Amino acid sequence: MSAVESLPQAKNSSVAETTPRQVSFFETTEMISQLEELLSRVEEIIAPVWPLQDYVAINPYGGLADRQFAEARNYLQSFSKCETLMPLAYYSKLFQQGKIKAIHIEEAIKELHNSGSDHKVTVEDLISKLLDAGVAAEEVESTTAPSTIAEYVSLRSELDWNEVITNEISKHCSAHYDQGQSTWQSPWKEMSLFLAWRSAAEHDRNVEVLGLKDFRTFVESIPHTPDAAIVHCLEKMRVPEHLWEGVLLRMAYSIPGWCAWAKYQDQSQSNQTSGDLHGVLAIRLAFEAALGEAFSLQFDWQTNVDREPAERQLTDERLVLLRASELAFRGKLVDGLLDGGIESKRVKQSRKLAQLVFCIDVRSERIRRHLEAQSAAIETFGFAGFFAMPIEFVPLGAESGSANVPVLLQPQFRLREGLDSVDPALEAEVIAKRQEIRSFRKLWKSFQSSAVSCFSFVETAGLLFAGKLFKGALGWKQSRSDAKFDGIDSDQQYHLAPTLRDLNHQGITTSKQVDLAHGMLKNLGLEKNFARLVAFCGHACQTENNPLAAGLDCGACGGHSGEPNARMAALLLNQPYIRQELAKRGVEIPSDTWFLGGLHNTTTDAISYFDLDQLPETHQIDYEELVRYSEAATHATRIERLPIVDSQSLAGLAKRATDWSEVRPEWGLAGNAAFIIAPRSHTKNLDLDGRSFLHSYDHQDDPNGEVLENIMTAPMIVAHLINMQYYASTVDQKHFGSGTKTIHNVVGKFGILSGNSGDLMTGLPWQSLHSGENYQHEPMRLQAVIAAPLESIDRIINKQSSLAALLENQWLHLIAIDDEGIHRYLPSGDWQLLKEGTRSLEGDSSRNAGKQTSEELALN
Repeated sequence: MSAVESLPQAKNSSVAETTPRQVSFFETTEMISQLEELLSRVEEIIAPVWPLQDYVAINPYGGLADRQFAEARNYLQSFSKCETLMPLAYYSKLFQQGKIKAIHIEEAIKELHNSGSDHKVTVEDLISKLLDAGVAAEEVESTTAPSTIAEYVSLRSELDWNEVITNEISKHCSAHYDQGQSTWQSPWKEMSLFLAWRSAAEHDRNVEVLGLKDFRTFVESIPHTPDAAIVHCLEKMRVPEHLWEGVLLRMAYSIPGWCAWAKYQDQSQSNQTSGDLHGVLAIRLAFEAALGEAFSLQFDWQTNVDREPAERQLTDERLVLLRASELAFRGKLVDGLLDGGIESKRVKQSRKLAQLVFCIDVRSERIRRHLEAQSAAIETFGFAGFFAMPIEFVPLGAESGSANVPVLLQPQFRLREGLDSVDPALEAEVIAKRQEIRSFRKLWKSFQSSAVSCFSFVETAGLLFAGKLFKGALGWKQSRSDAKFDGIDSDQQYHLAPTLRDLNHQGITTSKQVDLAHGMLKNLGLEKNFARLVAFCGHACQTENNPLAAGLDCGACGGHSGEPNARMAALLLNQPYIRQELAKRGVEIPSDTWFLGGLHNTTTDAISYFDLDQLPETHQIDYEELVRYSEAATHATRIERLPIVDSQSLAGLAKRATDWSEVRPEWGLAGNAAFIIAPRSHTKNLDLDGRSFLHSYDHQDDPNGEVLENIMTAPMIVAHLINMQYYASTVDQKHFGSGTKTIHNVVGKFGILSGNSGDLMTGLPWQSLHSGENYQHEPMRLQAVIAAPLESIDRIINKQSSLAALLENQWLHLIAIDDEGIHRYLPSGDWQLLKEGTRSLEGDSSRNAGKQTSEELALN
């Protein structure tokens, strides 16, 4: 049977047509309510994508959290060709490398069986397949049947109508959402997305030329509102009402990128009622309905929907192998936690020279480990990289700025940058000069790229840029000054810093400033034993020619550098009035403790410190010693990273930060697999290979579990989002990645296309996941590890239903360490004891003679 013959048949509209509806769907309030509910369910499944300047991790499967992970794939494939599991070939390689063993496969099969699955997977059969290179190398299409009229028509014509429709929608959305990249703006830009498209489509002959006859006439017949247009098209296509939800989801997943962007528009504060997602769905349905009418087709939706998703046995096999890989990782992690030498807290320690607080980001693990290795006088902490400073950071001279908070939060106030200790009149002059410089730069850029002058500009002035092009091609650092210092003389640049001015006018009174400082220290677990120097180290990447650079910056800062947050935290805690009020609350900060703001450059691993003009002379020697330790830790971290980034020298590694042709300046958060909530003593002596988020926490300082609840419902969830974005981009690069960096094109200054057309790209590029030979990211669900009493953890899970859903539906794994042992949280909500008699949470340093290996733990 040919591929075409095996497809669900589309019927000629003159045969067996259903009776047209006699009642308009919008004639009753009940029907309107049903439509709103239907569209709400569709919206829930679609994840948003943030603009490039604020690009942050989003879980593409977030709308499926109320379903079991294993069931999500079947559901997704009922209306799309999305994938949630890696092919057998991937796991075959892991097995042959010894990263997965038979004992892990056996335990994974047991878990699948205990979950109620009627699978017939056996260890022997699965290992046989993994060893059979021919079988393992097979790639399986999730479905072969056409799921849309566009796909069906494409099989019988010379055009790929899905591609044509995607390009048409992309053309319109690119123009409608343009943020200043285009010289000529859309004349319908002030309209809603749908009305703007409708107005343009009534005049655009492009698709008619390609073969979609009378499309403009069809568009004129469509209602003027998205919801009415959706109903109109669904009825035109003769889709039974009980199938509307599935068909709408098919439309959405045929253009997932633009639907994700429209979802973001609907969620953004300025567009709370924009209805852009409904607009995209209506536009996509209009093309679908027009195709059916033009080719006189009545698509057999019922037969198409009833088709079986990908073969169940193969799904179970790959699900087993995913779980086996997670068990293998968990075993090694637990072995390390048991073997790593949990330090005794009962040993009185001398005062530290410096305490450094880093973001929980996995890239901080390496630099923290090497810093601590320099001296026992160095102590490090892990905390969300916005340092509990919920700010919108406004640069000098600007009216608004960036939201430096996690996507789960909103900024509470504006932190303004200024020239500290400088005459206000001079600051005003600097702002005026800065605006002049930037206005000229914008004008010059406009002249370079305008439709009138761009070609003549290249011909007449192109050679003037030869030196710059040559240096950029070689990755040489450019000598130009940083744009953030526009208008500021070099001898004044060190005065540029966040200020506390204007906070009172925003309602952030002295009392609230104290609340901010106290809340940060409390959640960090640093309310006593302060070192002479305490540094808050935000982090940021350094790359050239990288539209997705924000994805390498701090996720806790909304895809921005954590520098402003770190400097504000230090600035607050250096204020005498803050310290006086903290003392009244029981937080005694020694008079000789000084706080610093710092920045960890994750591309070069250099650590910088700021506002040194305020550093007391009494701390100068301490600071110089800290800098020596920091530089030594940077050097050691770079050496460790050399083979990981496949660099031949330290100079080559550093060059990646300034090379505009470098597609892998750093690996970002690739490899992330665990989130550890515990005292640093649990992990200090471990090499966690840059794969673990580390959040400092001591349950003894948190008797009510309030701090733990904050961690589990905010930083841990953000880590889960990051983990799922990397997971989805790896297992399904086509739908949830962004292709190869080498052909990325920025569109409208807010997103990227792969090439010059197609859908908007939403996920991580291939170069952020794969070295060209091997996967840098091993896709597995996040393993959360919490050192706390089970009762405290249970209380939080029972209180937080969304967190409970993630755990019980197995989107996130959880193990706990307490005095009785190591426990695994089961989907049923119960705990399974993996290992008895671990060292206590209080830091008992005695060894447990009966500790088990990772393989033994897997089978408990």
